[in-house]
Amino acid sequence: MQKIEESQNILNQKKQEERSALLELRALNNTISKTTNNLKSTENKLSSLEREMLTLEKELQECNKQISANTEALEKHLRIIYEQGDVHFLEVLLNSTSISDFLTRWDFLNTLANNNKELIKANEEKIQLMKIKQQLALQKQQSLAELKTDQNQKKKELAVASSRQQTVYNSLKSERAQAEAAVNELEEQSRQIAAEIRRQTGGDSGEYLGSGKLAWPTPGYTSITSKYGMRFHPILKRNKLHTGMDIGAPKGATIVAAENGTVMEVGMRGGYGRIVMINHGGNLVTLYAHTSQTLVNTGQQVKKGQAIAKVGSTGWSTGPHLHFEVRKNGNPVNPTSYLK
Repeated sequence: MQKIEESQNILNQKKQEERSALLELRALNNTISKTTNNLKSTENKLSSLEREMLTLEKELQECNKQISANTEALEKHLRIIYEQGDVHFLEVLLNSTSISDFLTRWDFLNTLANNNKELIKANEEKIQLMKIKQQLALQKQQSLAELKTDQNQKKKELAVASSRQQTVYNSLKSERAQAEAAVNELEEQSRQIAAEIRRQTGGDSGEYLGSGKLAWPTPGYTSITSKYGMRFHPILKRNKLHTGMDIGAPKGATIVAAENGTVMEVGMRGGYGRIVMINHGGNLVTLYAHTSQTLVNTGQQVKKGQAIAKVGSTGWSTGPHLHFEVRKNGNPVNPTSYLK
C-alpha cells in the first residue's frame, strides 16, 4: 500500500480540527435541545393562554347578557314609576282605602325601591367587573403577543443552529469520505505494486544481487518521521498498515539506491507520487516515493549508493520527504531490519 501512514499523517493533522468540530456539534446539539425544550414550554404557555382567553371571552359574554337583563328590568321599573306621573309615594299611601290596601301599597313601593337599588348596584358591579376583565383580557393579549414573539425568535435561533450543525456535519462527512477514498486509493496502489512486482519477478532465479545490508537512502538525513507498522487511523477508527518509513529531508535532497539492482519502474503512481522501484534479486524490491525528480530509467542497472532521484512531495504528501519501502515477494516488510 502507498504510504498509508502518509495519509494517516494528513488525517492526524486534521484530527484536532475534527475534534473541535465534534465539540462544536455537541454544543450545537445542546443548544438545539435547550431551544426545543423552551419551545415546548412556550407552546404549552401559548395553549394555556388561548384557553384562558376563550374562558374570559365567555365570561365577558355572560357579563354583557346579565347587564342587559338588569338594564331591561330597571327600565321596566322606571316605566312603572313614570306612569304614576308626579304622584308622591306618600300620596299613594294616603289614598289607601283600607289598612289592607295601605299595607299592600307599602310593600309594593318598598319592594320597588329596593329592587331599583339592587338593580342599580348590580349594574354598577357588573360594569366594574367587565372593565376589570377587559383589562385582564388586554394584559393576556399583550402577554400572548410577547410569547409569540419569543417563540418566533427561538424558532429563528433553532433554524440557525440547525443550519450550522448541518454545515459542520456535511463538512465532516465530506472529509471522512475523502480520507477513506484516499486510503482506499493508496491500498489499491499498494496491491497493484505488489502485483507488478510479482509479475516482473515471477521468473526470478532467487539470486540476490546485493551485499547483505541496504544503504541509507538519503545520505545526511536520518530523521525518521514515521515508522513502518500498524497505525490507528484517526478518522476511519481502525488499524492501518504504514507500508514503509518516512525520512524527513528537504526538497531536492539526493536519494540513492539502497542496493545494487535493476530499475523496474519509474513514473507516477497515484498517491505515491513520482516513484522509483529497484529489483535487487532474490524477490527483494525497494521503492522510493514522492520524489520531485528521477535520475534513472526503467531497465537501467544501478549500483548501491548511486543517485537515483531527488526528494519531493508529489502524490499524497504533506511536505518534502522520502517514503521508503522494502518489499519481499511483493509484500511490504519492515525496512529497519534491512538497513545498516
